[in-house]
Amino acid sequence: MLFSTKKPWFLVLIFGLLPSTLFAKLPTHFTNQTPSDYYQFWFLYEAEKRGSQSLTAFRPFYYSYSDKTTALESRSYVMPIFYKEETNHWYTWTSLFFFTGTGIKHPEGEEEEDTTLMPFFFWGKGESLRESYFGFFPFYGHLRSKLSYSEIKFAMFPVYAEWKYKTYSAKSVLWPFLLIGKSELRDDFRLFPFYSVKEHLGRYKRQSILWPFIQWGEEKLNKKEPTSYSFFFPFYNRKDSQDGNMKSRAFLWFPILNSLFSYGYDRKTGHRNYSALFIFFQYGTSDKKDMEKIVIFPFYGYSYFANKEAEYITPFYIRLTQNTSHLKAEDLFVLPFLSIMNQEFPQTGRKDRYIKFWPFFRIQEDSESNYVFNTVSLLPVRFEAFEDVWDPIFSIVEYKRESNGEKRINLVSRLYSQRWTDKKTSIHIPLLAEIQIEESGFSYQFLYGFLGIDTRKEKSEIQILWLLKV
Repeated sequence: MLFSTKKPWFLVLIFGLLPSTLFAKLPTHFTNQTPSDYYQFWFLYEAEKRGSQSLTAFRPFYYSYSDKTTALESRSYVMPIFYKEETNHWYTWTSLFFFTGTGIKHPEGEEEEDTTLMPFFFWGKGESLRESYFGFFPFYGHLRSKLSYSEIKFAMFPVYAEWKYKTYSAKSVLWPFLLIGKSELRDDFRLFPFYSVKEHLGRYKRQSILWPFIQWGEEKLNKKEPTSYSFFFPFYNRKDSQDGNMKSRAFLWFPILNSLFSYGYDRKTGHRNYSALFIFFQYGTSDKKDMEKIVIFPFYGYSYFANKEAEYITPFYIRLTQNTSHLKAEDLFVLPFLSIMNQEFPQTGRKDRYIKFWPFFRIQEDSESNYVFNTVSLLPVRFEAFEDVWDPIFSIVEYKRESNGEKRINLVSRLYSQRWTDKKTSIHIPLLAEIQIEESGFSYQFLYGFLGIDTRKEKSEIQILWLLKV
């Protein structure tokens, strides 16, 4: 493996598999501290309004949440068949995690939209017809601003393809066998596998004969310390800087498997890397202690780079930490059963703690004083939009403490529900009882008013046949 000071592969893999640890998002639950207007029928129907925030659920068919303060709206239809989040500036949606779309809203009313059915269908539109694109892989496609290219065209891929990046334009017939690319500074030619050359004046020149067996080239020609490399696959792989500050060697190297033995160092960064027995042993260290890695595969692995730390013991125990300007996190996973996630978002001051022991229970609490305990959770991973729809249907016990001080408990798929504060208690048993207990008295309704009594007023009332009160 050629020496590199980039992020270690182990850290890339772990954080890539668990992207929820990396990014903050707007909360899709109540944070307002005002009293709630709340209605429910069993687990089937739930509606709540609290200040600028509101929720409506017809489980499992429809679920929506909105917050007028942040202009956030989220909706799902028989989750995960369809789910969408949007604000005044952007939106994103997914269907079965396979068909996805994203969009940007402009003040003028125009929208940019990207729709993808991975990996087959691509569609998008922009502010002008020139920014629109369409693709149905592998038959035909004309894509714009995708995969880091300004334009991509293909027809019966791999029969024909072409792409552009700034002034660079390339064409390929029977990709990857024949390729020709050119710009004012770049010149590429490939007749696979016999010969290829890729040259960018003043930056790099890479060549190969009978790829992948013989490869050589020069890189970073516009830097203070250019590098050169040569590769005689699979026996020998070397890379050196011009003045000798960076050096790496690999012997018997294979893709993914790594090499029988390799080593490398960079005197400027103080980084050093060693590996042996292919993927089974890897070690990296640095003088400044800004990078560290040790892997004894598959039993143990540890990696630290760019304020991100990852550790695993066997494939089942994983610990992740991150300390950056937008997220401070410490997460622990014992796959697939246990997840413990602690997150803090410095830019907003929000904190969040999530615990799941799948499938038995989950706990979630945040800095807005929300607390959730829920038994029986269907997914082994954290996915709040899915949990909000499905967990109440199968739960044995739900307990919530809301940010406005209200407490709630639901038992056996919400056959019994109770909400209470210091001054008021509400009890819901589907069809059988709607009970309100306050300091001034109580009310009871059977079949939502077929029979009922209310003692909260000066004169008690008895309700008969929904409309008659005596």
